[in-house]
Amino acid sequence: MLDPMLQRTLGRLGATDASQPFLPLAFRLYASFGLLVLHLALPAEGRVVGPGEDLYLAALALFLIEAVAEAGQGLRDRGQIFPTPTLPWIWWNLVLDLGLVTLVIAYQGVVQERFSTLYIFPVLASAFYLGTTEIVWVGVVSSMSHILLVLGFTLGLIPPFGLSGEGLDLEGSRLPFLLGIASLQIFAATLVLVLIRRSLDRLRTDLSASEATVDELSALHLRVVESMSSGLVTLDPAGRITSANPAAAAILGRPVPMGLPIQELLDLGDPLPAQHRFELARPQEGRNPQILGGHLTSLRGPGGQETGQLLLFQDLTELKALEERTRISERLAAIGQLAAGLAHELRNPLASISGCVQLLHRQGAPEEVRGRVLGILDRETQRVGAIVSDFLDLARPEAAPGKVLPLARVLEEARASWEMDPRTEGLPLSLQEPPQALLHADPVGLHRTLMNLLSNARKAVKGVPSPRVTLSAQVTGGRIRLMVEDNGCGMAPDQLDRLFVPFSGSFEEGSGLGMSLVYKFTEAMGWRIDVQSRPGTGTRVRIFLPEHPPEELLAQQEDPA
Repeated sequence: MLDPMLQRTLGRLGATDASQPFLPLAFRLYASFGLLVLHLALPAEGRVVGPGEDLYLAALALFLIEAVAEAGQGLRDRGQIFPTPTLPWIWWNLVLDLGLVTLVIAYQGVVQERFSTLYIFPVLASAFYLGTTEIVWVGVVSSMSHILLVLGFTLGLIPPFGLSGEGLDLEGSRLPFLLGIASLQIFAATLVLVLIRRSLDRLRTDLSASEATVDELSALHLRVVESMSSGLVTLDPAGRITSANPAAAAILGRPVPMGLPIQELLDLGDPLPAQHRFELARPQEGRNPQILGGHLTSLRGPGGQETGQLLLFQDLTELKALEERTRISERLAAIGQLAAGLAHELRNPLASISGCVQLLHRQGAPEEVRGRVLGILDRETQRVGAIVSDFLDLARPEAAPGKVLPLARVLEEARASWEMDPRTEGLPLSLQEPPQALLHADPVGLHRTLMNLLSNARKAVKGVPSPRVTLSAQVTGGRIRLMVEDNGCGMAPDQLDRLFVPFSGSFEEGSGLGMSLVYKFTEAMGWRIDVQSRPGTGTRVRIFLPEHPPEELLAQQEDPA
């Protein structure tokens, strides 16, 4: 474990996990930094001074720079200050640690036995990352490095360095003792580490296959299954029950005997499907049927082979009843909202008609006033008729049967209706060249849908300096995209949310049912409609529908029937 303050520091550097550093790199970084600072901080009389001092400091600095660079690379690549590298880099770090230990012992004096103990550290570090054979080799190399270092200075093969070399007193049994005690320490540490490592390996193997772990997992599985609120039943390949949790018996209202075919409890089909979502009703005496819903799936063993099936189900009776009550409430709310909207839309023209009737009943009304009143009556009567017609169209249960139509003719008819409408005078319709394609639709409903969209676009661009209304079509991948686009007032998000709600339109002109009719027609045809709009930038309405294959039309024309 690292010191908490160091742990926080490494965390600020970006290290995601500094609790288990790579020991050879950490040792080299801390040791080279500590020795370098210690040597420079001590006064001249308190530090080791001798030949090669500059070389010693330079070597420590190089070790420090290399360690910092390697730690920085690990932080950038893996988010850890001392990540464990690959096997070749582990060996490289052990070699560098061995070189650092050799440098320190050489400068501090090879005759001092306490420094030779440093050779134990590379052996200790290797035990965490290498096998037992490799650990022994690290111990042999460490011992040989110490022997060669001592003999090199003793025989004069290595020039004086720090406290080693000149005046080296290894007479008599001093040399064998120095070499023997160091080798003994290194090999004793190596032996202990190898024994510990082998014991740990055996313990890890035993723990991986421990029966206690299996029992714990089995107990956890049992607790999870028994705590489930859904029914869980396992089946063998023949469809017979092999296990069931308590919730299964509670939902079914009866015990679930082992070995019983599942068809005697639930009618899931014979033979059982491999993958199946189901919802079925179970008759109950004196009560409404019980609604069950669930999923049947394959149960596979460790090798991936199918060993049976897994059945997971729930009691949906209360949920279905709640859904039905919710649907009824929604229908009643929709009817009330529709009736309120219809009453609101009819109130204004009826009020105008009532006022006109009262004016006509007055005696002595000028002829000019009577003519204006009759015009108002005609206009408001037409308005009421349009509202009632649109309302009846909205209430019609389903769309009329469709037929195959050329896309170009549909768009051309829409443009002709646009140009014949006196309300569009001075406002051209931009119609892009339509592709040659066929579609299947009710011609009246489709024409009314396009005209409703174009009418809304016309109203939206009213008052815009440079109004623009575009009608286009595109065919991609067997699908047709019809698009009506304008640069008008646009819609706010709350207006978009209520766009298809009856009588929610924001224009003064119209019945307020146009977009509701558009939505109903596209839904009845199985098409998809998408509306994009922003205030002040305009609106884009796209309708996506399938292209009718030309070969089907040819086949119908050639069929004499």
